[in-house]
Amino acid sequence: MLKGLMIDMNTQKPLVSVVMCNYNTKEEYLRSAIESILRQTYEHFEFIIVDDASPGNDVEVIQSYRDPRIILLRNEHNRGVAYSCNRGLALAKGEYIARMDADDIALPYRLEKQVAYMEKHRDVDILCAQAKLIGSRHGVFAPNLTRPDRMKTALFFGCPIVHPTVMFRASFIKEHGIRYKENTMAEDYELWSRCIRVARIREYPHVLLHYRVHAAQISTASHGLQTQSANEVRETMLGWLGIVPDQREALVHYHFCTDSLSPDVTLRKLHGWANRLLQGNEDHRVFDQQHFTRDVMENFFVAAVKHLLQKRVTVGEALRMNLMRKALSPRYYGGYMQRFLFSRRLNRLSHYR
Repeated sequence: MLKGLMIDMNTQKPLVSVVMCNYNTKEEYLRSAIESILRQTYEHFEFIIVDDASPGNDVEVIQSYRDPRIILLRNEHNRGVAYSCNRGLALAKGEYIARMDADDIALPYRLEKQVAYMEKHRDVDILCAQAKLIGSRHGVFAPNLTRPDRMKTALFFGCPIVHPTVMFRASFIKEHGIRYKENTMAEDYELWSRCIRVARIREYPHVLLHYRVHAAQISTASHGLQTQSANEVRETMLGWLGIVPDQREALVHYHFCTDSLSPDVTLRKLHGWANRLLQGNEDHRVFDQQHFTRDVMENFFVAAVKHLLQKRVTVGEALRMNLMRKALSPRYYGGYMQRFLFSRRLNRLSHYR
């Protein structure tokens, strides 16, 4: 009698749709990714795998897993990551949608931790997490941007979100018609640039994924095109501040955002650009002014330190710039070392995303 009345506890939990796109992934990596999802402590999920017309035995590898939660979609022709992601999103039935890449490893409690966080924080639309780098790079990718206003300003300067750590609230995707833009090599950054205008994005402050860095990654093989696409996203966001950069200004903005050094971009040019960004935000009020100012000051200070270390500018020249004097205020000290170290990790990882 009691047996007939028993209720599967999983049906009382929110369904999670895990969307993973695959193209020609090394079998060892693909199996590790699939098994890391199948071994999740949170078991109420559907696992949508979209194969983008892989030429090898990828489909056979996927079909070797008999788990009924796996839903395999196959593109007739190679259409790219964005198209494949959109197919997965369209099919997803879950209350939450988790992204996954075919060469990464989700920690066993990833879905459990993210669902618990999203259930507790009903105002959060998108939740990313920290990631441990494995493969040809090591370390932890941890931007520590737990406040949504900091996340919003950080996205203006770069992409601090590791895509396969993300969990979406499905209602947000449906309400805003969220889709990945096709024909771009920075589909994730482009998506976040649109989402930050309407979404509440948070970072789960712990590692939930092992992010594999290797030479066969699409982003590694197409780094030049990806950089170009990311710059196009940055230029779009500059328009929010009323700034339409010419070619030289776009170059200055790229170096300001990435902490890169170039003989064509002097510290004085970066100083002028920082002031222009601050004025643009003051005029248009796109970002929280306090946090935006902090991020601009941190970027400028890191750039100044790098110029000083390379002896491209003297201490006296740097101190004659008003932003440099402001940057030496004690209220900014706390963020400098974290910003400097994270910028190095961000620059290294940007070559592999």
